[in-house]
Amino acid sequence: MSKRPKNKGPFCFLNGRYLPLAEATIPALDRGFLFGEGLFETWRTYRGRPFAVKEHVQRMKRSARTLQIPFDPDENWEGRTLTLGRKNGMADSSCAVRLTITGGTGPVTLVPGPRRKPTRLILFRPLEPGLTEARENGVAVHLMDFGDGVNPAVRNLKAPSNYLTAVLGRTEARKRNCFESLYRLEDGTVLEGTTSNVFAVMAGQLVTTPVADGVLPGITRALALRLGRRIAPVVERPLTVKDLAAADEIFITSSSIEVVPVTRAGRQRVGNGKVGELTRELQKLYRAYVSRALGLPVDELGE
Repeated sequence: MSKRPKNKGPFCFLNGRYLPLAEATIPALDRGFLFGEGLFETWRTYRGRPFAVKEHVQRMKRSARTLQIPFDPDENWEGRTLTLGRKNGMADSSCAVRLTITGGTGPVTLVPGPRRKPTRLILFRPLEPGLTEARENGVAVHLMDFGDGVNPAVRNLKAPSNYLTAVLGRTEARKRNCFESLYRLEDGTVLEGTTSNVFAVMAGQLVTTPVADGVLPGITRALALRLGRRIAPVVERPLTVKDLAAADEIFITSSSIEVVPVTRAGRQRVGNGKVGELTRELQKLYRAYVSRALGLPVDELGE
């Protein structure tokens, strides 16, 4: 009898079990697959330590309530992240961690029927390649036309069914040798990126489109606003394409990339084409905050 291989990773967490990805399966009647009835959150680890998990699961709780999917934010999501990191040999690595929940199995009808047990999945993935260089030297972004017909009830939820636009946007960005795509409405308003929020520095003020206008209430966005108020006045109003062209600095934020400067938006150079002083200061404040939260020296946080 042949022996089973010792290393069957990578591993995932699926519905209470830690499994090799090759053995993990989702039922054909899962409503996340059939109807996109699901949500996800992405946080990251620094040297294996999860950051801001509580904030992410609280946001998922609010989103799950909208879709009427049972979700308990008080389950040990941080502990599961640590366990999964060890099983994947990433106990000392910096990675992105994605938690996905769906409505679970149910009838093949639009109305879910009686409440059922949700599917819960945690996956690890590498961080963006070249992230250190991107934060140091800045990146280019593509401006992408974005339809305004999304149901307002789900517009600012992180739902897999809404991510086809993000898939297309990020693919188009890569074709144009850009780091990210920013969504641009017909009236010229710039909402956010495919997986990021966007900020501009104008006349010494930090400006970003408000959540009420349909942008995702990013966890890192909220932290950037808190930290940004220490170094500049903050204004939440709709950003426009003209604003980006006139901005002194632009940067994008998300949990996995932190604060990344933008030095070109579309065909337009941002400011003098170099990373601005306020962006640099915010990057330092952000790293210092993470350092304190995790009890790690700044120079040991990794990428």
